[in-house]
Amino acid sequence: MLKNHLKISFRNLWKNKLLSTLNLLGLSIGIGSVLTLIFSVYAYYDADANIEDQENIFYLKTYTTGGDSYTETPYLLLNEIIKSSPEVVAGSHLQGWNNPWLEYGELEFQEQTDYVEPAFFDVFSLALKHGNRETALDKKYSIVLTHKVSEKIFGKKNPVGEILKANDSLNLTITGVLEPISPYSAFRMGVVMPAQLLESYPSFKGRSNWSDSFSLNYLKLRPNTDIEAFESRVEELVQKNYTDPSIVAALKALPFSGIRIESIPVVETIINGCIAASVFILLIALINLLNLNASTMYRRTKDIAVRKILGGSKKHIIIQFCMENGILVFASICISALLFLGFLLPKLNSVYGADFGKISFSVEKDYPVILFVVALGLLVTLIVGILPTLRFISIPISTGIKGKLNAIKSNFLVRNSFIVLQFSIAILFICVAVILNSQIGFMKNAPLGFSKENILVGNINLEFKNEETASSNFNALLDKLEANSYVKNVSVSDGIPSDYNFNYTQLYDPKTDNEVRMRYARSDQDYLQTFEIPLVMGRDFDKNLDQADDYPVLINRTAMKALGWDAIEGKQLKAKGNTSSSYPIVGVMEDFHFQDMQNAVEPLIHFYRDKEDLSYPRFLSVKVEKGHEKTVEELIVNGFGTIESRRTYEQEFLTDKVSAQYRLIEGMLKTVNVVALLTIFISCLGMFGLISFMAKRRVKEIGIRKVLGSGVLKIIILLSKDYILLVGIAAILAIPIAWYVMNAWLSGFAHSITIQWWMFAIGGLMALLITSFTVGLQAVKSAIANPTESLKIE
Repeated sequence: MLKNHLKISFRNLWKNKLLSTLNLLGLSIGIGSVLTLIFSVYAYYDADANIEDQENIFYLKTYTTGGDSYTETPYLLLNEIIKSSPEVVAGSHLQGWNNPWLEYGELEFQEQTDYVEPAFFDVFSLALKHGNRETALDKKYSIVLTHKVSEKIFGKKNPVGEILKANDSLNLTITGVLEPISPYSAFRMGVVMPAQLLESYPSFKGRSNWSDSFSLNYLKLRPNTDIEAFESRVEELVQKNYTDPSIVAALKALPFSGIRIESIPVVETIINGCIAASVFILLIALINLLNLNASTMYRRTKDIAVRKILGGSKKHIIIQFCMENGILVFASICISALLFLGFLLPKLNSVYGADFGKISFSVEKDYPVILFVVALGLLVTLIVGILPTLRFISIPISTGIKGKLNAIKSNFLVRNSFIVLQFSIAILFICVAVILNSQIGFMKNAPLGFSKENILVGNINLEFKNEETASSNFNALLDKLEANSYVKNVSVSDGIPSDYNFNYTQLYDPKTDNEVRMRYARSDQDYLQTFEIPLVMGRDFDKNLDQADDYPVLINRTAMKALGWDAIEGKQLKAKGNTSSSYPIVGVMEDFHFQDMQNAVEPLIHFYRDKEDLSYPRFLSVKVEKGHEKTVEELIVNGFGTIESRRTYEQEFLTDKVSAQYRLIEGMLKTVNVVALLTIFISCLGMFGLISFMAKRRVKEIGIRKVLGSGVLKIIILLSKDYILLVGIAAILAIPIAWYVMNAWLSGFAHSITIQWWMFAIGGLMALLITSFTVGLQAVKSAIANPTESLKIE
């Protein structure tokens, strides 16, 4: 019986080659896309699945009275919490500070370094491939490597016990190697070292006070802890110890599961978008299959009737149709798997890999995804095999054997509802793509308050091997640049528009006690001229007037407003916890977007540093005469080629750095564009198949109409009008949903476009044109057919 079912299934699939091809193509593309999207969601949620008791792990987040929020607290707070809170099982910082250069033999390297307490492995049950996690961080001069770093340095060898030299002075013993960590994990580590070592650095000791917030804290609490009561105890510690507790509105303990979204907020949108897109694509592919299967059933009623006459039961008929669809579905899964591994997954990595790291597929590790796809295939097979069949096997044998179904009331409402749903989803994605593209275009082209054109930016934080020689050579390079006729301006700073460190300091006006949390950076006297940032009042830094030891500063207009100032004459600022130093205000910069347009302009302060001082800067910025960029590039590269450093000098244009800020959102746009195209393509495949079968059912009607004088245009309109009307209805349903979704999404941007009517018109018009073309092709083919062929007696 099974052999017979298979034989008949292949025969029917081959007989209906057009239908089979359309279904195979639509399903393969649809399932391949769903597989890619679902795998990315699976990889994200599975990344930290090996960490036990996640529901009891929390991180601390500070909310200020000024409306700001951040995940940092004073370094000293964690120890006080552990001492005074019986709910805490274990606690640890995950503290960045520096990335020391490490040496092993002749090899020298630098990795992302995190400083933690020995209890880090009590909070997080991260497995060690080598070493004992209970004791791995007990000693001050120990170091734990990630699997990736260990393989890069030692290959497959167990490196526990080996010695690494840090910054040419410290001998560190490797005490452990972590098991591989997913690139989607909350932990983006390279090496882990004890915080005890960090505490011996004088620069770190200077900031380890109760007024400077820079530490990320993780706590493992006892099950069923009353979080509100715990937060109340933490609030008491804030009031008791903070230099100025009035700036803290609340200190919350938030679940560990939210930390990844905290660090990259747009990731939540990406993940939710992937889930929604996969559901919609699958829904469209399923509707397609149902519609096409239902259409072919009209041609197979005689087949069903004969089977029933010969004693075939309803069960056997359903099995036959399920087997036909099963062959099609699982052939599609095989094709989609090849599409996923060979094209879609590499494409996904190219879009998001720079921000999240590249993911790979492993049968051994990712078998749940395989099981999911197989289960999905079975479900689709049962739905499309059973639902259309149930209706037709109930047709009386006398009616079915004649093939006369005109008397049977067709369920056009269900079929047309499916078509409307398909195109509603497609139009929704087109509208989302149009609005998203407009928002990205707006952010890229909006006035930024500074010039980004023809500015070369080089990273000069290169870890020079000889500071004195490097300084001499660097100054010689600066002289060459300033003497070059193609160079307009040269600036040295530790922040540039699009790349400021997340450094904040709490400053106040000693006369009014008005306090503002400001982003800070250091710059020279040519910074504003290089980036063409206007001055609102006062003057710019001046090498002849200013000395770094006098602490002159520039602030932006937002900072001046936050301080409640109308003028800056005689104004100065002081830092919380450092009353000995005052910062005289010499000028006010116009607001400029030093971070991306998703964020509002924050209060900003610049401290003066001379450009010859190599101890602080990260960037060399050179404004170049248009058309002579190559000459200046070579001059700078050659200049740094004479300076010995651990890192290689790299440079790029500021326009590229500004554009790179929107890489993730552009990745979202690419995903939405692809999904929109897929939904339209799959929907049109179904539409093409439907109209071809409907035209065949009406072939004699068309022939008679032509004989009676109907032109080709009238017949095309006859066959197409219902489908065009359905697409119009779909647009009416989809547009309000698209408006609501995108309006809510844009509300999260500090600067956003206003949604216009034409954005929805484009979505509806595109869907209408594509549908008209698809339907029109088949309608024209039917309309120009020779009527004598269609009117022959069977």
